[in-house]
Amino acid sequence: MSPQFREVIAEYHANASDRPDYSLTLRGVAKFFVEAKKPRVDITKDPAPAIQARKYGWNAKHKIVVLTNFEYLIIYDTTTIPKETDSCSVSRYRKYHYTEYVDKFDEIYRLISRDAVYRGNFDKYFNEAFNGADSQKQQVDAIFLSQINEWRIALSNELYSKGKRYTNFEVLNDFVQDFIN
Repeated sequence: MSPQFREVIAEYHANASDRPDYSLTLRGVAKFFVEAKKPRVDITKDPAPAIQARKYGWNAKHKIVVLTNFEYLIIYDTTTIPKETDSCSVSRYRKYHYTEYVDKFDEIYRLISRDAVYRGNFDKYFNEAFNGADSQKQQVDAIFLSQINEWRIALSNELYSKGKRYTNFEVLNDFVQDFIN
C-alpha cells in the first residue's frame, strides 16, 4: 500500500527527537501522533517525554498528541506552546492507567479510535467541541516569523552600532537577509 494511504505510519528515524513514533492518518493526512516510550520511562513524572510529544503535535498544528509507556496512556492538548520548563502535567487532557482501560474503553474509543477518525467524529469533536487551553491562538508559523523578525532587528541594530560598512541601510538590509537565509 502506498505510504500516503496507510492509516498508521511507524516512523523510522536516526535519533529519539527526530519525529513521533507513529502518525495516525486518514487518506494520507496525519490526524494525531503517538509517542511510545519504554515501560521503564515514568511519563507521569518525567517531563521530557511530554514536552517532546507536545512539540510534535504543536509543530504539526494538531489538537492532541498521545503519549504512552503502555502502563499509562496520556492525551495532551497541543494547542499551547510547549516550554522546556513545563511539568508533565501541563496541557494534560486525559490520563489513563492500564487498570482503567476496560472501564474507560468507551471514552478512549470515542476520542482516538480508528472508527472515530474515519467516521469524522474525531475531527468534529476536536475542531468543534474541544476547546484547547490556548486554541492555538499563536500558530507555530506566526511565532517562527516573529522570532525571525526579532533576530533581524537585533542583528541589524548590532551591526549598525558598529558603524563602517553597515551604516548604509541597503548594504545592512542585504547582509542581514543573506545571514538569516
